[in-house]
Amino acid sequence: MRFFSFVILGFLLAFSVKAQADYTVTVAVDVEAEDSVKAKEAAMSEAQRKAFLEAAKNLTDDKNLEKLAELSDAEILRFINSVGVDNEKAGGTKYIADLTVEIKDDLLKNYLMENEMITVKKEELLIIPVFKINPRQKPLLWGKENLWRQHWLSKGLIRFGALQMYAIGEHFRNIKELDGESALFMDSKLLKEVVSINGSDKIYLAEAEVLNNGDLKVIIKNQKSGDEESFAIYNDKQSDVFDKAIEKSVMFIANMERNSYSAEKAPAVNSVNCVYIYQNMKDWLEKSKTFAALENVDAIDTKSFGGGKVNFAIRYRGSLDDLWTAMQEEGFSHEAVGNYFIIR
Repeated sequence: MRFFSFVILGFLLAFSVKAQADYTVTVAVDVEAEDSVKAKEAAMSEAQRKAFLEAAKNLTDDKNLEKLAELSDAEILRFINSVGVDNEKAGGTKYIADLTVEIKDDLLKNYLMENEMITVKKEELLIIPVFKINPRQKPLLWGKENLWRQHWLSKGLIRFGALQMYAIGEHFRNIKELDGESALFMDSKLLKEVVSINGSDKIYLAEAEVLNNGDLKVIIKNQKSGDEESFAIYNDKQSDVFDKAIEKSVMFIANMERNSYSAEKAPAVNSVNCVYIYQNMKDWLEKSKTFAALENVDAIDTKSFGGGKVNFAIRYRGSLDDLWTAMQEEGFSHEAVGNYFIIR
C-alpha cells in the first residue's frame, strides 16, 4: 500500500465538507505491562489503532480493513489528530482510562482513495500544452515540434486522485481558429467551441517556454476561471526537464482545481474559537454532535483537551448572531472572554 507524504494527493470532490462524529471514537483501555508508563504507551497505541479502524469501517469494506490492520503503529499515528483522556488510573503495572481519539478524516479519505479502497467520482480535465522553443518564437500547439505536447501525449491518461488529465487530441484541429497563439489568448467564442467538442468546461492551458539558460518556464491557466499559476524547472541536463515539468504541472492543476471547486461550491465559512467545560468525555462527545448537527455549522475543529476543558473552533455559515440563536434554541449559552467564547 502506498503511504503518501503530502495531502494534496487526495482530491475529495465526492465527499461532504461537514465534520462527522464518526471520526471521534472513545476506547476504554485496561492495559498491564512492566510498569505504568509502558502500559500507558501500549494503551495509547491500542486505542489509536481501534479508533482508526472504527472510523475506516464506515468508509470501506472488511477486506480493506484487513489490509489497514497491517499498518504499523507509526503509520497509524499519522492519522491521529488528538487524544483526550478521561477516568485515568495509572499505577504499578497497569493503566486504565477512557481515551477519546480524533481521526484526521480528510487524511483517512485521501489514503483510502489513493489505495483504491473507496470509489469516488472521477473528474476529467483537458490539458492544452502550448510550447515556445525560446522566448522569441511563435507559440506552437500542433505538430511534432511541440515537444511539450508530445511528452503530455506520451503519458496517456494521467490519474491523480479523483482527477484524470489528458492532452488535447488531433480531433480538436477541426477548430480552424485553434492554434498556439489563439490558445494563449482564448476568447469566449473559441473556448465555447473547445468546450463543445470536449463535452466539459474543465480545461487547462499549460504553456511551456524554454528560457535562454535552458530552464523551462511553465504557466498553468484555468480557462474557465482565468486563474493562473507559474513555476520554473531547472534543467540539470541529467533528467528530462519535460517529465519534471509535467509532474509539477499535475500537482499545480490539482491544487487549482481543488481551489476552484471550493470557491464554486462551498459557501462562505467563518470561524469562532470556543471553550466548553465538560463533565466527562461522553458529555463532550454528545455536545459536539449537537453542535455539528446545527444547520448553519459547517464543521467542529477540536484543538485540545485538558483540565476538564476542550478548546475547539466552530466553522459556520451566515452571521455569528444566527449561530448563537441556533445554539440557544438547543439550550446553550455563550460568554465572550477575550478572543474566544465559553459555551455552557
